[in-house]
Amino acid sequence: MKPQYKFVLILIFFLSNNIAYSNDKKVVFIDMDLIFGKSLVGKSLNEKIKSLDQNNKKELKKIEDQIKLEDEKINSQKNILSETELKNKISELNKMIQKYKNISDEKNKNLKKIKIDSSKIILKNLNPILSEYSKKNSISLVLQKKDIIIGINELNITDDIIEILDKKIKKIEFN
Repeated sequence: MKPQYKFVLILIFFLSNNIAYSNDKKVVFIDMDLIFGKSLVGKSLNEKIKSLDQNNKKELKKIEDQIKLEDEKINSQKNILSETELKNKISELNKMIQKYKNISDEKNKNLKKIKIDSSKIILKNLNPILSEYSKKNSISLVLQKKDIIIGINELNITDDIIEILDKKIKKIEFN
């Protein structure tokens, strides 16, 4: 046999051998957005964040209304006030606006921090569940759904994981 044919036969042998082994590995995917949206802990988290956001908006709306009233007051007194008084009132209004911006930024930052911290707690509880589920079902690799282009629905383990997660943790407490 010629050396070229031997090389081709050996190459085919190795390629077919690898293909056979690849079928032993089980790959699944999980939809993290669905877990954060449908699980009890995810729903609880979303409700609390929504409630905090609404409270923040109410608080900021009050400050915003005060600023508008002060602005209208300054505009109505524009012709009556002296130049220094007008400058002082405008300066006070600018301070109120800056305070409003600072409060708004701080509230948004706190809300983001709560989202991140709560998500970390959920993920911390989710990791052992995924590990145990993978061992029990001989799964080699778990991918996030967002990283998958095409996949058959039988490889989606999201509903199973949500069921297990709901049994383990129902809500997260935070300040």
